[in-house]
Amino acid sequence: MRYARSRSEKSFSLKASPLGTTLLCKAWRVSVSKVRNYRFGRYPTVGIVLAVWAVVYAVGGSLEGRAEEARVRRLRFRHHVIDVGVEGRGFGQTALGDLTGDGRPEFVMGVSGGQIYVYEYQTPERWVRYRVGENSPSDVGLALLDVDRDGRLDLVTGGAWYRNGGSLSRPFERIVFDPKLRGVHDMAVADLDGDGRLDVVCLSDRADLRWYRIPDDPREPWEMISIGPPVHAGLAVGDLNGDGAPDVVRTNVWFENQERGRKWVEHPIGPSTPPPPDFRPKFAFDATKARVVDMNGDGRNDVVFTDAEIPGGKVWWMENKDGRGTVWQRHDVFVPQPNQPRRGAFHSLVVADFTGDGALDIFSAEMEWVRGAAPPRWYIWENVDGRGHQWREHVILDVNLGGHECVAGDVTGDGKLDILGKPWVPHKDNALGGKSFVVFLENLSD
Repeated sequence: MRYARSRSEKSFSLKASPLGTTLLCKAWRVSVSKVRNYRFGRYPTVGIVLAVWAVVYAVGGSLEGRAEEARVRRLRFRHHVIDVGVEGRGFGQTALGDLTGDGRPEFVMGVSGGQIYVYEYQTPERWVRYRVGENSPSDVGLALLDVDRDGRLDLVTGGAWYRNGGSLSRPFERIVFDPKLRGVHDMAVADLDGDGRLDVVCLSDRADLRWYRIPDDPREPWEMISIGPPVHAGLAVGDLNGDGAPDVVRTNVWFENQERGRKWVEHPIGPSTPPPPDFRPKFAFDATKARVVDMNGDGRNDVVFTDAEIPGGKVWWMENKDGRGTVWQRHDVFVPQPNQPRRGAFHSLVVADFTGDGALDIFSAEMEWVRGAAPPRWYIWENVDGRGHQWREHVILDVNLGGHECVAGDVTGDGKLDILGKPWVPHKDNALGGKSFVVFLENLSD
């Protein structure tokens, strides 16, 4: 199968170019001349210093150019389209986890209000698709956890959970814990009340930001505790004030966990990007993807964001300066430039070490549905200095296929992070003629 290629980026390095070599040679000649001129002069060391500088600059520049080239080579992915023309519309829910207990993760994809599929890995080119659920009461939100504590991961989508009976060949049993909870955009799991069991956190602009405590008998209704008012998207969970209790992020604010999740206090983080004048639906305001991580390695949790529902959005992280969540400093990772085509919405966010250097990098992909001015691409922003202050962008997929709610994990078992994704709604002009798809990016990095 062949795909139409779209635009690519080129980099230019003065030190690695013929022009750079010419300039360095000229600097060397000038420096040698200075050595001669200063041979009997008052400051004989000046020429020597200039000559040494030219050599160091030339050699250092060459080594730097080679090192930069090596870093670029280190990130290499091969894409495999593992499914085409999947039934349904509004492919929202995704997750990656070991549902079979064989030590290898499966890819879960759910249709908004519809079917739930599981893809089992055989080889990078061959996956087996199973239909394990129907009538998913969720929009985009899905979480994996062992709800009934039988040792197998179950699925939670909206106000229902799907019990993993141990075989992908049989549909999972659908059990409703809140019949009123539908259209959930974000879901996460964390132990909010400190009882040693995972709870479910969800965000829906049709309801609110809330969490559920799973009872001893998970077939019974789950207790719901409200956290705060909703936005469309932007949920993340992590300890932001250093007290050991997980707090909850909702785009531009965070809620402090008090009294074991029974009381929540709102604190500001900082604004997201306003929608552009030509794209201002209600859901686009304050809609982000968010992750709580220690981005700069200082022992304090920070928050990483992408603009998830607008074209021309940004990628940035907020540094938790005081470790208490009261003083924040913004660091931009990607900001649109006037001379570049406007990019599609970044409705995916993975923060992980893709380069193997111990620093957290950032992955996202452009959507097909909230489209940019050019065909969508997939990106990794490399955390060059390891502190989140210097970033290098890598385009890892450029075949006119967009990504939505992409997930990452070691699928092939080689210790490297692979990536899986699909569209929310496929665009009619994508590389597959407007068909839906699932794509697997096999990590072949050195």
